[in-house]
Amino acid sequence: MNKIKYCLFAFFLVFSFYFTDQILLYIDNQSPLMQTINNVEDYYNVKAVDAIIKDNTIIPGIKGKSINKHKSLLKMEEFGSFNELYLVYDYIAPDISIINNKDKIIIKGNDRKREVALILEENKELENYLKNTNINYNILCNINTNLKEEREYINAENNYQEFSDLNTILNKKSLNKNLCFLNYSNLAYCQNHSYYLVSHTLSTNNKTEALHKLNSGDIILINKNTSLETLKLVLNEIQKLDLKIVYLSKLISE
Repeated sequence: MNKIKYCLFAFFLVFSFYFTDQILLYIDNQSPLMQTINNVEDYYNVKAVDAIIKDNTIIPGIKGKSINKHKSLLKMEEFGSFNELYLVYDYIAPDISIINNKDKIIIKGNDRKREVALILEENKELENYLKNTNINYNILCNINTNLKEEREYINAENNYQEFSDLNTILNKKSLNKNLCFLNYSNLAYCQNHSYYLVSHTLSTNNKTEALHKLNSGDIILINKNTSLETLKLVLNEIQKLDLKIVYLSKLISE
């Protein structure tokens, strides 16, 4: 008998929540503001873009977004009229995402974002130039790297124990973005801890390729023997293509 009472109570509780939601939805839909939101939602909603998988590689997708009508309505009622700046969104993850495919190697960012990332082997001259010109870059760091500079770090220790030791330091300083760079970071540690595996798209070791094949989404490895002149040429090419230079974590984010 008690089980029947509990079941009935649960049923009426769920039904009351549903009934309340339907009443609120009905009231919302009577508002001229909500009618305007309904009319423009197709324009502002954006579908998620799935990541692209090929063999053991992956290119990140992009989150979609849809208007949260109720929250948007509440904000606009405070404002008194429709204003797109007061639209509130719910974000939609791609069906195919790098989050669920950490065994794949990220070979570039999504080219729709019009961004690139610079990954620098340690070179003081190049570091100083990028720092003085306020250009974002990632540094492939080791246990002796100066971790006080404003930049994003990638643990490039190849030995398992040294990678782990440096990782502890990076975590304490909140500098660890769970990124591993192929042929630099210890692969076994990265796989055991489900870190993102990333490889470069272009390298300044091949100057011609770096300059003439550069495109949106590229992960550009700046080798330590790169001249300042070559770096400037790469930066000029990025500027000509109207691409933004961002940290690697942002480039591959969805």
